[in-house]
Order: sequence, then C-alpha cells, then structure tokens
Amino acid sequence: MTAAMDAPVYLGDELGATGYRLAGAEACVVESDTDLEKRLAAIREDTPLVLLGAGLAQRLPAARLQALLRGTRPLVVVVPDLAGSAAPPDLAGWLRGQLGMNP
Repeated sequence: MTAAMDAPVYLGDELGATGYRLAGAEACVVESDTDLEKRLAAIREDTPLVLLGAGLAQRLPAARLQALLRGTRPLVVVVPDLAGSAAPPDLAGWLRGQLGMNP
C-alpha cells in the first residue's frame, strides 16, 4: 500500500472504493478475510485515518474490531456501505450503555 502520509485509506467494497477514490482517499477493494488482514497489517502508523466499510467491520471478530476502533495509530472509523447492506455499529448506544444511561 503506497498511501500518501496525509491521505486516508478506505477498505471496503467496490462501490464505496470508487466514491472514496473520487474524494481523494486511497481505496482498496477487499474480497476476502485473509485479504482484509493483509491490508490491515500493511497499513503503517503514518496513515492518519482508515475508513473501514461496515460490511467488512461485520466480518471481523468483535474483539479485533474493538481493538482497531480503540487504537489511535491509525485512527479507524467504520463508515456505512453505500449500498445499504450493512450499517456501522451503534456507537452512541454503546456509549450510553457505558455511562449507564440506557433504560
């Protein structure tokens, strides 16, 4: 992966990759779980932001996804799939639960 140091990287489906490329991000279409792990391992600490498609995020084990989201180098954010096939995690609900604010 040869991302510029200041360019975000999108990992996801082909439709999303097209849109993020047009927006100036480096985009990688990920076909398999093995490919996803290779791409995640290849992302260097100088990549400021990783945009992870919601469909890929759902394929990751929960512990692995939480480790990625909690890290700061690179910052990983789950973004919605443009086709609407997968939604990002409910971070607001999770935060309310952590604060004891859920009914």
